[in-house]
Amino acid sequence: MPLWGFKLKALLDLVIEIYYWFLIARIIFPLLRLGQHTHPFIWQIRHVVYMLTEPLLAPIRKLLMPIQLGSGFYLDLSPLIAMLLLRFVRSLLWRLLF
Repeated sequence: MPLWGFKLKALLDLVIEIYYWFLIARIIFPLLRLGQHTHPFIWQIRHVVYMLTEPLLAPIRKLLMPIQLGSGFYLDLSPLIAMLLLRFVRSLLWRLLF
């Protein structure tokens, strides 16, 4: 593999891995139940994570609606589906490009 191919693969791998961690953060944030006394920096991180992940999660959520667990509680499987899709696309890219 030429040197540029190795650098491209490393860069793509890094971008996909970072986005994967954003999806993990997206799963964790609703569990934290952030209130009005939360530090503004945490709110900024949450906003960035939601802004970056929502374009991928919204179409998945349209196909697979959140599951109602009780009064007001929902299980949103879209981040997990997105994580699986991301791993699939990554492996497909590696087979096609490298």
